[in-house]
Amino acid sequence: MKQANAKSVIIEKIKSEYNATGAIHIDSEDIKLNKDGKDALFKSAKTLAEKLGLHRHSLQKHLYNNIYYIEPAGPLVVAISLPEKKIEMFAQMPQSMWSFKLNDRFVN
Repeated sequence: MKQANAKSVIIEKIKSEYNATGAIHIDSEDIKLNKDGKDALFKSAKTLAEKLGLHRHSLQKHLYNNIYYIEPAGPLVVAISLPEKKIEMFAQMPQSMWSFKLNDRFVN
C-alpha cells in the first residue's frame, strides 16, 4: 500500500510539473529502451550515485521502476525521488529513445 501511495504522490507532482491531464506508471518489463536510452539511463544513474555516495546498480533499478508516461501523448519521465536525501526531480527521455507496452500495444 505504501508503494501505491508513493506512486500516487509522484503522479500528482508530475501532473502539476508538466501541466498534464494524467501520468501513467510504466512497469519496467513493459519498457523498451534503445541503446541511446539505455546509455542515458546508465550514465544518469552513475552520475547521481557518485554524487550521493550510493551504489549505481541499486539506483539504476530504482530509476527503471519510476518511469511515467505523461498524458496526453507526452514524453516518458523518470522520477528521481529520494526523500531521505531530500532529492526530487524529473528527467524527460526523448521519444527517439523508447517505446513501451500499453494496453497490449506498443506506444511510440
